[in-house]
Amino acid sequence: MPELLLTLRFVLAGLLYAFLAGVIYLIWQDLRAHTRDDSAPFQPATLITEAGALPRQIIGLRPVTAIGRSSDNHVMIDDPFASANHAIVVWREERWWIEDLDSHNGTYVNGEPVAKPRQLVSGDRIGIGETILRFERDYGHSVPA
Repeated sequence: MPELLLTLRFVLAGLLYAFLAGVIYLIWQDLRAHTRDDSAPFQPATLITEAGALPRQIIGLRPVTAIGRSSDNHVMIDDPFASANHAIVVWREERWWIEDLDSHNGTYVNGEPVAKPRQLVSGDRIGIGETILRFERDYGHSVPA
């Protein structure tokens, strides 16, 4: 009887280690797939200030660009209706997306509220408080005025 229990313990331990090895392998494969997807170079894009307290500026986007009133953002907006950390523009899945960061007054694209991540296309107007930023993808030529 003790030999049978010892054998069952070894079998269960082996099954547990095999299960853990399978889970680790699947996680590793998933991480490799995401690394390949995210390694694609991002398409340059800009934000152009059109209205608000900022003078007209052309701001080049990073793969993750934070927008808000706080000085730790990539794009700092001096707008009393903007939150400290208002929104982010992100390069993901070979597209540009905007996400509202649960700001108090919301983020708008072409007058519509951004409730979930939303894809951006050239010419979209992003409203943050009284500030309007126009999104433009750079296709190898100058940004239109």
